[in-house]
Amino acid sequence: MKQFCHYHPTIPAHWYCEKCNKALCPQCVDTRDMGGYRQGEKLHMCPNCNQQVQWLGVANIIDPFWKCISGFFIYPFSQRPLILMLGLAVLAALLLRPGLLGVLCQIVIWGITFKYAYAILQATASGDLTAPKLNSQTLSENFAPVVKQVGIYMVIAAAAGVVFARLGIAGGAIFLVLTTLFLPAMIILLVTTESLIQAINPMMFVTLAFRIGWGYLLMYLFYSILGGAPALLGRHVIQYLPPLLQVFLFTLVKIYYTFIVYHLMGYVILQYHEDIGYEVNFDDFKDEETETLQAALEAEDSEIRLQRRVNQLIKDGDHDGARNLIENETAEDGISDPVLSDRYFTLLKMTGPTEKLIEHGRRHLDLIAQGGQKEAAVAAYLECLGKDPGFAPEAGALFKIGGWLNEKGKRKEAIGAFNRLTKAYPEDPLVPKAYFRAAQIFNDNLLNPGKAKQILNGVLKKYPDHDIIPFVERYLGQMG
Repeated sequence: MKQFCHYHPTIPAHWYCEKCNKALCPQCVDTRDMGGYRQGEKLHMCPNCNQQVQWLGVANIIDPFWKCISGFFIYPFSQRPLILMLGLAVLAALLLRPGLLGVLCQIVIWGITFKYAYAILQATASGDLTAPKLNSQTLSENFAPVVKQVGIYMVIAAAAGVVFARLGIAGGAIFLVLTTLFLPAMIILLVTTESLIQAINPMMFVTLAFRIGWGYLLMYLFYSILGGAPALLGRHVIQYLPPLLQVFLFTLVKIYYTFIVYHLMGYVILQYHEDIGYEVNFDDFKDEETETLQAALEAEDSEIRLQRRVNQLIKDGDHDGARNLIENETAEDGISDPVLSDRYFTLLKMTGPTEKLIEHGRRHLDLIAQGGQKEAAVAAYLECLGKDPGFAPEAGALFKIGGWLNEKGKRKEAIGAFNRLTKAYPEDPLVPKAYFRAAQIFNDNLLNPGKAKQILNGVLKKYPDHDIIPFVERYLGQMG
């Protein structure tokens, strides 16, 4: 049964910590470079106990091949195989010649095709679900696997001749059906053992097919359908096109389905690697989703990583540990991220002393007020005010909170915030504006124009050169 991450229940786990008994995804594992002469090698550690975790294996990460059929058809359209398919199809059309030269050209084209197809199979079987690179190593070096695969076909052809000669047409037909059925198993053995002898050994390929089980029969069904698709298209569609276009499209289609088939066989090896005894290491595993996630994790700043670790501790119920972690990690530079600040504020409400809550509350309110988080700012302000009646955040935050309190219909609390600003920061440029906003609330909402005029006249007298004065004078004129 597939295991999912303890902290992200919808994400398949990559790792398991025996000490903590927790399955973890790449986001939740602490990855470290070993350094020294082992620079570049990674250690994967549990974030809770700091012990090395165990890889759960690729079978816990990937979906069964029958759930990924659409992905096999899309695979050849990734950049590298698509370029190769188009290039080889164009060459096949341009180099179409009668005689020996034409045959040699076809041998070269299909030699390159099967060399790359074998690279696809080998990479996929090893856990690399991205397309192999188009370089000399992939396309032209070490043709031994391709030659060995041709050797499989030659052995089958020779054996078929003997069977037909000795057992007649019926026996030969049965032999061809069976060899066709077990051909994918032979190719899989060739990849996993790199031995032609073992690949054509009936004891080996029959045993391998039975180890895979009914999944092998399902793979063979797809294998057969894909193998016959080019001929079907050629008969019903391609043959009605101009000759050069026929060659181009037929070659393109055959290469396309070849790449799909080899990717499918590689994926089956990958899925059943434990059953067939084929080793797959985590360092070899690559798919687009994991690669994208890994790149994002490497690009993360320290605050995002800290947030993730804090969230893990909170989910585990270790609120003291989460609070201490934030304090230790931000002791030097302080907290500048609103999300982390909110986590810390919440933890302080649950486990921290009042003094720390009030101290952090000032910084927290400044952060979330700057971000325009009205509801959160108002709630945090009233929370701190309830703990300490003398609480006063920064002037800018107080001014915004006063306005947001007024929007929520909390008139007295809004006036209290503006008054707090004028008393705590008497020299701040926002003070005259705070007086003006308080006067507006007295006049418009509390129906106390006398108090409003008293405040506004005080502003005119004390701050005659402030840029708020024209607005004050206009408002007094409207009041009459």
